[in-house]
Amino acid sequence: MAKLSFCPCTDETCEFNPANHDQGCNLCVEDSVKCREIPKCFFKAAGGDIDTIEDWSFEMFAKTVNDRK
Repeated sequence: MAKLSFCPCTDETCEFNPANHDQGCNLCVEDSVKCREIPKCFFKAAGGDIDTIEDWSFEMFAKTVNDRK
């Protein structure tokens, strides 16, 4: 499976990375929600610097979005 062009995830050893299966983003999003986290692509779309983020929680995503206003 080819890497999706908009996917910022560089962990290609992750079983949920779209590069490793044919289910697109579904597995990544499902796993993130189970862990009460937001996928990296959402943080990137919100204007977050994904290279410096260590907390992928719902709360940090809300703060990231709020800080970008």
